[in-house]
Amino acid sequence: MAVKAAHASPCSAGSCSSAFATADAMEGTKHYRIMVAVETDASRYYGANASRPGLLGISDSEQLLAHLAADLRSLIPGISRCSLIASGALFDQTQLLRPSYPIFKALESASLAERTEKFQPGLVSIGSENGKMPLEDLQPQEDIPLGLLQLIPLVVHGPDTEVQELGQSMEYRFLEEGQLSAHSVNWMETAFGVSINHARFMTLMDLNALLRLQLDHFGFLPLWELLDAALNKRKEPLEVESKSGISYSWHEDAVHAEFETFDHWAGTGSGSELASLDQVLADGYGDWTREIRQYLTTLNAHGVEMVFHRGDNSEPLDGNFFIEQSTLIPDRKATTVTEHSFRELGTIAVSLVIEGKLQNYYPLSPTGLNDIHGAIRERVPGGNTVAFPGTILHDTPTRCLKADSDSEKGFH
Repeated sequence: MAVKAAHASPCSAGSCSSAFATADAMEGTKHYRIMVAVETDASRYYGANASRPGLLGISDSEQLLAHLAADLRSLIPGISRCSLIASGALFDQTQLLRPSYPIFKALESASLAERTEKFQPGLVSIGSENGKMPLEDLQPQEDIPLGLLQLIPLVVHGPDTEVQELGQSMEYRFLEEGQLSAHSVNWMETAFGVSINHARFMTLMDLNALLRLQLDHFGFLPLWELLDAALNKRKEPLEVESKSGISYSWHEDAVHAEFETFDHWAGTGSGSELASLDQVLADGYGDWTREIRQYLTTLNAHGVEMVFHRGDNSEPLDGNFFIEQSTLIPDRKATTVTEHSFRELGTIAVSLVIEGKLQNYYPLSPTGLNDIHGAIRERVPGGNTVAFPGTILHDTPTRCLKADSDSEKGFH
């Protein structure tokens, strides 16, 4: 870790919540969380010659922070009365926006924490050695699919009064004048190995507002409310209802939702009022599954747990998949294994016929389908056929999933 005396930057005042401004354990100083939002060429992260942004070593991390401090000082001269803390890494917003903001907390732990009367402003840069950051929370996660927006989190640390005075200026001036200098952008392109279309300073409040706007635009405002509750560790329970009528609740540090199998959904659940037509029910349950998966994927990407229940007051479902014992008696010619799928969602459920009974397996997580396949292989001897009908097969009178019995199509 490199520590070098220089100039630093401020914190927001007034409307600061615990997510944005945090009082230091020693009375009289405060942290405030800002960032550089870097709009990159995301096409570089995928394809045959894909490459992720580089991780800066100690020396380059010092230079990065020097560039950012110079740009901040030219915008807000008073920032030199505070310290600025940053690491030499770019982060996707899904890693930055996580409950309790672990990246920012890691940066704050490196602050030159002094009482106000002993506080000295400076730059604290954190660089990598042998491709690894000294703190785990400051290591960009390689399994995150990167988007065009990449972020450099910064922490401003200084006397409470300085932070309060500079905060309002940052909030307003970042929106209009927060663009980084061309000199800094050119240096960052080379250092990180990325193509930068635009780079500007942004407050954490700005980033949260941007994500809220994006989710609201696509009809997912309830998802933002859940995410906001998780990010800020809301203590009070929160209940929301999605545009399609699915209920979600936040409590006990997780998002909770009822998981409806096709049989329950079509029989007595959300889809019970729909007509008993093959495509109507298939489309309806496909849409229900799409939304549940969108919520699950987004929340999990931000480090928020989603817990499924079979009913409002039931115990949580354990494991990565759920097995439903069907009331439908399978046809004598039914295929042993049938994979029900729906368009781009892929497999929705897997029906297994064994000893004259029908079971339906539902994935509850992204890895659930692999675990289902493993469980079925243990139960079914080799040589049995697997049907892929390309849709959600159901029995019209009972409105229950059924196994494929057409020996002419869909088998592998």
